[in-house]
Amino acid sequence: MMDKPWEIWWREYKHWVAWGLGGVLVIILFITLTRHPSRVNPSSSSHFQVIGFYQNYSPASGHPGSESSFQAHLNQLTTVSPRWFQVNPSGSVTDIGYDNYVVHLAHQHHVAVMPLFTNAGGSSQVLLTAASRQQAITNIVSVVKTDHLDGVNIDFELLKPSARAGLSLFVTDLASKLHALHKTIGVSVFPLVGLPYSINGADDYSALAKAADYLVVMVYDHHYSGGPPGPVAPFGWVQDNIKAALKQVPASKIVLAIGMYGYDWVDNGHAGPAKTVPDEEVPQLLHKYGVHAHYNYLDSQNWFTYTAASGIKHIVYYMGTRSAQARINLARHDHLAGISLWRLGFEEPNFWSVIPRK
Repeated sequence: MMDKPWEIWWREYKHWVAWGLGGVLVIILFITLTRHPSRVNPSSSSHFQVIGFYQNYSPASGHPGSESSFQAHLNQLTTVSPRWFQVNPSGSVTDIGYDNYVVHLAHQHHVAVMPLFTNAGGSSQVLLTAASRQQAITNIVSVVKTDHLDGVNIDFELLKPSARAGLSLFVTDLASKLHALHKTIGVSVFPLVGLPYSINGADDYSALAKAADYLVVMVYDHHYSGGPPGPVAPFGWVQDNIKAALKQVPASKIVLAIGMYGYDWVDNGHAGPAKTVPDEEVPQLLHKYGVHAHYNYLDSQNWFTYTAASGIKHIVYYMGTRSAQARINLARHDHLAGISLWRLGFEEPNFWSVIPRK
């Protein structure tokens, strides 16, 4: 029987067809991998977490952004948390600086991307009704999907204590939605010890920890820019706050936040305002005024004084690498989930010598 035309064609060209299909599959795989690098689930990692908060450059701040530090230490960071999104009272979400390049670069180096979602103007309004909470949750989940994020950090600050139940409900519902997508949720909380209830009253550690993957305990500022001079995060106060947190939250869900900065006060016996001084700017000040820094062993904080050209005396308290190392040791000793840094670009260059590579 004579072969049909299509059978003759198939014998002649079947190898080329196979090669062609294989090439198409390779191209599809390449596009998929390059468009969406492998993502990271920090909550599933057994490694000590090193979370870097990231701030886009803003000339108005007077300080460099986080980009250079981020790029230089991708092999030591486990998570980057950029300050990119703001949740409004209505539940809408405003993009205040999303950068796809940062997401892509982080994923290439197996660094999870979990941006901060802050509350606009310190408002509690979005948490007060079920409708506004659900609107915010829907919008946050949409952003996570669209922007290829690994999760979120809910950083709602200066909430009224009356928002306590609303915050817990919000985090619980949001966590449920994110976990269904295999995403991670962290929540930044104020210290329990040494702050008035009007400041930390909205943070129900126990309820938040049951829903979230971890809590970032922001153990700063004990002395703040508007108050009298003193250490920003004295070590005893940090210890007390971690002990208090451990009574309500498993160690594996606690991240100790370290503020890589300090304040420059006029040393006149009165309260601030004081100027923020990132650790990385301290060497310039010491050199400019020909002075040396001192280390307070009790508080595990650095400080120095200088006299400005005007004759006015100043006193500066700041973190520094040595002080940060003491807090890292505390986190390891107490078997905490890890540490977070406020913020990338504020640290001394030699800080990274105390952080191992992944």
